[in-house]
Formats: sequence, C-alpha cells, structure tokens
Amino acid sequence: MDFNKKKIFCFTSVFVVLISVYLYTIAPTVSLWDCGEFIACSHILGVPHPPGTPFYILLGRIFDILFPFKEIAKRINFLSVLSGALAGAVLYLVVLKVIGRFNENKGREHLLGTHLIAVFSSIGAGLCFSVWDSSVEAEVYALSTLIIVLGLWLTLHWSDHRQEKGDNNYLLLFAYLLFLSIGVHLLPLLLLPGVLIFLILIDWKILKDYRLIGIVLVLALIGVSTYYVLMIRAQANPGINEANPTTFAKLWDVFNREQYGADNLFIRHTSWQTDYGFIRALFEQLKVFFKYFSWQFFPYPRTDTGVLLRYLSLFGTYMYVLTGVWGIWINFKKDKESFWLVFILFILLTLGLVVYLNHEFSPSDPNPAHQPREPRERDYFWAPGFFFFMFYVAIGLHWVWGRLKQRIPRYAVSVIVIAGFMGFIPLVSNIKSHANRRGNWLAHDYAHNLLISCEENSILFTYGDNDTFPVWFIQEVKDFRKFDAEKKKGVRLGNFSLMNTNWYIKQFKLSKVPIDFASPFIGTRFASEYNRQKRAGSTNKNFEEWVMDSLPPAVRIEEGRIIELKDMAVRSIILSALGKEPTFRDMFMELGLFVEKYINSEDFNPSINIYFSFPIPSDYREPLSAHLLREGVVYKLVKDKVNLKSNREKTWDLFNNKFAYSYYDNFWMCIGSEAQVTTLINLAFSLFTFGEEVMSDIYPALQKDKLTEPVRDTLLMLQSLFNKAIIYTEDETLFLGIAPNLIENQKLIYRKLGNYDEGLQFVNSFLRIKDVPRLRLLRGELLIIKAKNTEDSGEARNMLTLAEEDFNSLFPLKRWRPFAYKGFIELYVYSGEEEKLENIVDELVEDQRMFNTVFMLLEREDVEIAIDLITRVKKRYPKDKYLDEVLDSLEVRR
Repeated sequence: MDFNKKKIFCFTSVFVVLISVYLYTIAPTVSLWDCGEFIACSHILGVPHPPGTPFYILLGRIFDILFPFKEIAKRINFLSVLSGALAGAVLYLVVLKVIGRFNENKGREHLLGTHLIAVFSSIGAGLCFSVWDSSVEAEVYALSTLIIVLGLWLTLHWSDHRQEKGDNNYLLLFAYLLFLSIGVHLLPLLLLPGVLIFLILIDWKILKDYRLIGIVLVLALIGVSTYYVLMIRAQANPGINEANPTTFAKLWDVFNREQYGADNLFIRHTSWQTDYGFIRALFEQLKVFFKYFSWQFFPYPRTDTGVLLRYLSLFGTYMYVLTGVWGIWINFKKDKESFWLVFILFILLTLGLVVYLNHEFSPSDPNPAHQPREPRERDYFWAPGFFFFMFYVAIGLHWVWGRLKQRIPRYAVSVIVIAGFMGFIPLVSNIKSHANRRGNWLAHDYAHNLLISCEENSILFTYGDNDTFPVWFIQEVKDFRKFDAEKKKGVRLGNFSLMNTNWYIKQFKLSKVPIDFASPFIGTRFASEYNRQKRAGSTNKNFEEWVMDSLPPAVRIEEGRIIELKDMAVRSIILSALGKEPTFRDMFMELGLFVEKYINSEDFNPSINIYFSFPIPSDYREPLSAHLLREGVVYKLVKDKVNLKSNREKTWDLFNNKFAYSYYDNFWMCIGSEAQVTTLINLAFSLFTFGEEVMSDIYPALQKDKLTEPVRDTLLMLQSLFNKAIIYTEDETLFLGIAPNLIENQKLIYRKLGNYDEGLQFVNSFLRIKDVPRLRLLRGELLIIKAKNTEDSGEARNMLTLAEEDFNSLFPLKRWRPFAYKGFIELYVYSGEEEKLENIVDELVEDQRMFNTVFMLLEREDVEIAIDLITRVKKRYPKDKYLDEVLDSLEVRR
C-alpha cells in the first residue's frame, strides 16, 4: 500500500466510523433550543435570531431538498452529521501534515503507526461529548469546526507547496471559506490571528502582495454576501422573521447582535450577585470551562457514577490532559511555525472564549450563592476547542511511540493500543449520554402537546426558547396549527422575550392578531413628536407603526414601577380582543387593577383565546392565577375564578387520547440535558396535579368495598398518568415535593385494582435501566402491600426482605432518609419485628426534625401506624403533654 492509498484508506476509516456513530445517534426530529428555529428557517428560508446565520440556512435548505429522510428535521440534522464526520477525517490529515514538518520526518513516508495514531486521535476528537452532542442535531458548531479544520489544512498545504504554480490559490480558497463562514458562525474567524503569524514566519513578503490582498478583499465581499439573503427574505415576511432586517441598517444590527445589547468584558457576570473581584470572578468562569473539559472523555463528573468508575474517570481524564500538554510542548520544540498556527487558534477557542463570552455561573454549580446562572449548560461553545485538544493528544502519543520505537521497539505497539483506547473510550463513555439522541422525540412531542392543548384561533404566550422554537418547527415544517386570523385557525405564539422588541410587536399586527398601539398614545407627546416628524418629511410611517418603532423596551413610570413593552402588548391584545380601545392609563396601570377591571368581568369574552404556557412567570402568576384554567399543559385566561384548576373533560381527553408520549418508551437513553429535565418536569407536574384533582373527585367512591366499572376505568387511566409522572420527574428535588401524594396515590390505585404484579413489573422494568430512589421507594411500598395480600408466608417474607433492601438503599441519601424511615416503620409494624422497630424509634427521637418529617409522612397516609409510633414515643416520655394532644387528635381521625 503506497502513501496516498494509506491516506485515502485512513481518511475514509475516520469518516466511516464517525458518520456511523453519528447516524446511529442522530436526533430523529427536532431537538430543544435553537435547533427548531434553524430547521424551520432552513425549510422556509426564514430569518433566524441574530446574527442570522444565512449560509447555514441556505445549506440547510439544500440538505432539505436533496436528502431522502422522511422526517424533514432529520435531513437538516444530517448537515451536522456530515460536517462532524468530515471534520474528524480532515483533522487526521492535519495531524499528518504537522508531524511531517518535524525535522526527523521531512521527506519521509509516514509509517503505519503514525497513520494509526492520527486515525485514533481524530476519531476521539469526533467522539468528545460536546463535539458529538453538536454533531447529531441542527446546530452550527459541527459545520464551524469543519471550516476551521479545513482552513488549517489549506494553510499547511500552502506551506508544503510554496513556490509551485498556483500555490496562493490555497490561501485564496482559505480566505473565501473564512468569510463565507461568517454566515454560519463567527468562530472560524479565530483562525485569522494564527494564520497571519504563520504567514509572517513562513514568508512575510506575501503580505506585501497587493494583488493577492485585493483578490482576498473581493472574495471577502463575496463570502459575506450571503447576508443579503436575509434582506431579501425579510422583505417577503416569512413565518419566522427575527429582527426583520429589511434595510442595511437593520441588517447591521442583526450582524452586530444589537438585540442582545453591549457587554463590558471588565465586569464579569460572575461578580453581579457575588461581589467577587475581577480576578476571582474570572477564575470562577475558568472553573466552568475546566468542568466542561472534564465531561469530554469519561462519564464522571458529567454524571454520577460508582466509586470505581469515578476514580477511573479521573485517572483517564488526567491521562488525556498530560498527553495533550506534552503534545503542545513537542509541537513547540519540533516546529515553531505550525505550533503558533495551531496553538493561537486553540487558546482563542478555549481560554479566549472564556474571557470573551463572559458567561454567568453554570446551572449545575453546587454552590447556591453562585447567581445568576446560565439558562443551560454552555459547553457547546467550546466544542471546537475540545476537538482540537485531540490534535495535541496525537502529537504527544506520536512522540512516545517514536521514542519507544527507537529504544525499545517491542513495546512501541503498546502506544498504538493506548491510542486506540483513547480514541474509542469516549464512544463507550458517551453512548448513554445526552449526545445519543436516538429515539429522542421529546421536543417534537412537547411542541405538539403545547399546540394541541390550545383551541383553534388562539394566542399562546411563551417564555423561552424551548416552548417557542420547537413550536415554530411544528407549525412551519409540519404545518400543524399554523395561525390564520382570517380563518380563525391555528395558534399564534407570543414569546415574552421577543415581545420586548419593536419588530416583534409589529409582526403581531401584520399577522392580524388584535392589537392596538395607536389609541393609547393619541393626545400624548408621542402624537406631537409624530406630527412634527410627519411635517418635516422624516417619516412616512402611519402613527401606530411609528409608535411601535419608538417605544423603548421598558418605561419607568411615576410610581417607580417598570412597565416593559411585553406588558403593554399583552394588555393591548386583551383589550383589542374584547373590542375595546386601550387607553394610556390601561397600558401602564398595575396588573392587578387591570385584571380586576377587565378580566374579572362578565364582559370578558375575547375574540381570540388567550393561553399561557407553564411555568407562568411570577409577575404574571399572582395577578392572573385566579383566572387561569388548566387545559393540558397550558393555562387559558377565563373570566371565572378557577384558581389554576383544570378543565377536566378536555384535559382528560388530551392526556389520554391526544398527547404524544413517544419519548416515554426510551427517554432514559437521553437524560442529562438540563433543558430536557426541565421540560419533563413541566409535563410531570401537569400530569400529577391533574391526577390529584381527579383522585379527589372519585375518593368517596374508593371508600366502598366494590368499585363500579367507571371508577375502575378511571383508576386504570390514572395509573398510566401517575406512572408517567413518576418517570418523567427526573429532578429529585422537585420530586420530593410531590413524592408523598404521588406514591400514596399509586399505592392506592394498585391496591384497589389488585394489580400489584403489574405495578412491580412497571417499576422493575425501569430500575433495570437506571436505579433511581423514587422507584426504589415505590417498589418497597408495593412489596409490603403485596406481602399483606399473599397467603404464602414464605413468599411474603421474601417480599419483605426485598422491601427492606430497597429502604436500606435510600437511607444513605439525605433527602430520601425520611422516606426510608417511614418504609422501615411500615415494614416492621407489619412483620412484627419489635427490636428493629424500637431501634428505629430510638434513632428518630434523637433527631426532632427528622421525627417530625417522618410522622407527617405517616399520619397523612396511615393513621394506625402514626398512632403506634406516637404510643412508642410516649413510653419514653410519659410526662409529655404535647404527645397526649397528638394522640387525641389521631384517635379522632381513627
């Protein structure tokens, strides 16, 4: 096999391995965060959020047309898959080029060991957690990484072929790709400083080639010209048209991210609520970066693991770090030119981004004082940096291999084996992480459920990316519940974050949502200023459009209160839907007074249904809560005081017949994402609270010995709802708040239906996938109930032993210890194990807070056992009058 054939084979091998892994784990549909917007904008050639990413959108549209995946989202996800796999393959070529520049390798053919080390390291680069995570969904980071690594290869290739005819064409192609990449993301621009240093070190005179520089400037203009597409599409008013860049001034605002405001890099965001000085605040941000770095190769500390795997993860991560750091040193010693080319890029992609991005604290920071926090983990920003760290791992491994080959040849193959392990360890470590999106339909189903919860001809107020972007995808790509005011069909989204921008408010008017920003400002200074500009010829807008463009994002009024533009928009929509002309006072009055005047009224019958997604922000929840009726996973604004109760008939139908739950079957494969956890919590809370309401309705019927068929059918459906609630509640802290009632309800349902085996089968099926405390608790409780109803005493004893094991597993967990104590008491009271029961009581009386918690759990579920507990404590403290009062109150309930 000659040199070129080796390269072709190895390049193809890296590509095939990575694309196979990516295709196996590709998101089958839309994912959370920006993906929904990118897919929808690619499909309709819309205008996404600043800075616009026009080239990405154009490429996405090409993939949408060319690739035959049935699911449109998967076609555009494949753009990232292909980009990530190609990036890994090109990194292999870059490693070879840099190693080939070392003095001992110049003019020589690379040995097989060099190729294998480059192959394994490149595969490892593509399988790093954040790289993999960004390569299986519609995001810009895989494509950005491909452009960066291609730029490196072109620069090195130019150096290898200097003085040949057409050598500068490689630089021209590099320049074109670089400026074209601005339409994807600004990250590839970080190549420029290192490339300039490289050119100066190789041949500084090239920077005096004015003809070459002139061509570069022309190519730069051609590259950035993709931004003109945004202006063209904005004029057509597509379904998604963020910032509406119809003029060059607005286009510049999009490119410059004017919507998000300027940032002062000398004021670190980690100092806002902590009062940390600049150095300490920057240090905290560096800690976040290194935490994300530690996630890349092994499960710990990204996920909690056993002790052995924890130590293996720490040892393995340090192995990568030491090998990579050594590779940096070797690159510096062996070839200064390529060192500065890659190292400057690497520093800018890692530590440089820490300084520039100026992030808040990580959402998973264990210190509660560390506020404010980012809405999600931001590791993806550093994905290209983690990718290029594996370049240095390759250089470090190659040096060790070369030394062993010279001095102890028989051991040299061990380095190749280690390189293989380092290349494929991330595959084993990350295959069960959030990077694996196989079967993950959560975002798709959540968006579907949001829309189906609303009636036709509705506006749904949402609060963030995850209840907005997937909905845009469903509407624009799936054409489901798309808003049409004339036909009174569909649902119009009102995103609270975007509603503080003028262009978004104007788009409400354009889509014929009832809204009036003219009436409130007639006769005010706005009207005077408008008339002055109209006379001067400085505006040709109508008064309402001019007002919408002129209002600031927030206004401080005389009472010191701040009214945001979104608040004015909500009031204007409500009043316009009621057929009323909003007044200036209406726009600025306190929300509670507004609710009392217009919503708490017999006249409240809006022409468009008004909904809010869950969770409702605190500034709206309190004033509106009395008039919010739950329908599915949204709340409808109604005139009656319903206090967050449910529309039973509709919600029951939605949960049981119309909601999509495809993620329920295999969601354990994809847990770990903060956004997914939050979304699942919202669904779990809705299922649980609705189930509680239904249980309260049928509770009297459950006290009877024999169940009627309608009650039995209701219990079967409630069983399904509560099962989903307990599974979807991935966040243990939130689950503790609803655990007593949820477990109690499930136990009651299984006992009344007599299907303990079905309950245990359900719990065991999920415990085999992941061991979680809430399922251990439920299994222990179900085993006690089943043991009570089992005639075989030996079988009953085995069940009680298993229940004891479950409660023992909860005991070391501080949050779950009260539940463990409660389980032990129930178990030992039933089994008659007096000595164990007395030991538990002795422990509890030594910890008053724990005793109170356990007693509360017991007395709300089983009064008899609560009386037994208090009686035992009374024997220890016979003169305690408070215990007499507690016993008397329990006897009354008995």
